[in-house]
Amino acid sequence: MKKHTLLCVLCLAAGQAAYSQISFSSKAQTADGKPLYEMEFSPRLKLNGYLNLGGNDINTSQSLNANSADPYNPLKDKNADGNMYQTQLAWKTTYNGFAKGPLVTYVEGQWWGAPGAGGNLQLRVAYVDYNHWHIGQDWTFFGGGVPTWYNTLDWEGPNSGTWARHLQVKYYNNFGEDKSWKIEGGIETTAQYLKIAGGPTPGQFSVDPIVAVTKGLSDWGFARLAVMGRSIRYEENPTTNKMTMGWGVNANFKAKIDEKSNVMVQGLAGSGIAGSYTLSGELFGNGGAGNMYDGIYDQTGAFKTVPVLGGSAGIEYFFGAKKRLHSNLVLGYTSMSYNATPASLVQSSVVNDNAAGDFVNKNTESTTHVGLTFVALNAMWDVTKNFTIGVEYNTGSKQIINTVNQSSAVNRIAAGIMVGF
Repeated sequence: MKKHTLLCVLCLAAGQAAYSQISFSSKAQTADGKPLYEMEFSPRLKLNGYLNLGGNDINTSQSLNANSADPYNPLKDKNADGNMYQTQLAWKTTYNGFAKGPLVTYVEGQWWGAPGAGGNLQLRVAYVDYNHWHIGQDWTFFGGGVPTWYNTLDWEGPNSGTWARHLQVKYYNNFGEDKSWKIEGGIETTAQYLKIAGGPTPGQFSVDPIVAVTKGLSDWGFARLAVMGRSIRYEENPTTNKMTMGWGVNANFKAKIDEKSNVMVQGLAGSGIAGSYTLSGELFGNGGAGNMYDGIYDQTGAFKTVPVLGGSAGIEYFFGAKKRLHSNLVLGYTSMSYNATPASLVQSSVVNDNAAGDFVNKNTESTTHVGLTFVALNAMWDVTKNFTIGVEYNTGSKQIINTVNQSSAVNRIAAGIMVGF
């Protein structure tokens, strides 16, 4: 089916599909009159259109990937396409027969795959939630999950965003007189996402302890602080493995400015987590100079974790009395510090030097900083509660900072239609 035909069909079907959540309730009831079982099946269609204007990896259709920009070999190709890879299905079941509260199971998948392959069904989220315990694969609670996302079409948003999905075991509870405080504590495992440059990545089982505290604010908002540790196993020599610790601190704040606008801010600091907890590192980990790394082997063969510092801020404004039209402006910056010589970073593919060897020949400092900027500006129209049309401009750059500062820009226009959930 041609893409413009698909767009027309999606628009015509939207009026029905916007309320496409299907619910089932059992006839059997609990002692207090609730259905013994409740089930919800929710499809969400998402049509993504994009136009890469240069600097971006043209095989990366779902996001502005600032980390793929190469200051020493700039990408100038342009391309445009569309897909429905983020079309999702969610199934939620609630059992109300236990005295200590409902038992909830939730499974969410999406279609994903190479261009032309049609996409493969991929597991996104799957968990069990009961009596303050949350177990399964979910958005990392180091970052805070869905409430901390900016309202953008860009899949990743700022590179500092901690929106990776990990296997986790978490205990949570609310406290305080008004129950506006929430504490979360548990562990995640991120072994499959460990990224080390310049040497081998030994098999490991990571256990990452995380503690987070959230304070709900009046007028629709929150303040949240999370801290974590991360075990990183590395190869000291061909016969010996050693363990070191990474760490991270993540803060989020969201508040209403007035009846038509709100603001959200996010900050991240850590070391040894850039490739596993920042979303660009987690999704774009195919190797080469587009990676964000957890650790590196320097020119002496010594292992070092990679410090990362980032932040972002966004404002959303609603127009008109019905607030169906709204716009978002999001700004972000992320910096990583690679403590190794320029020659070592080229050898380990952290930096992709050009044929003239400009990075090695023009830089002499033993530490190289990689800076990633991000800007998104969009307009969204909520046709109904669960039917949104949007257009967005994304831009950013990648800077490689040593003796000489070299940068490359990325530009992209995106459009999307989301129906459901």
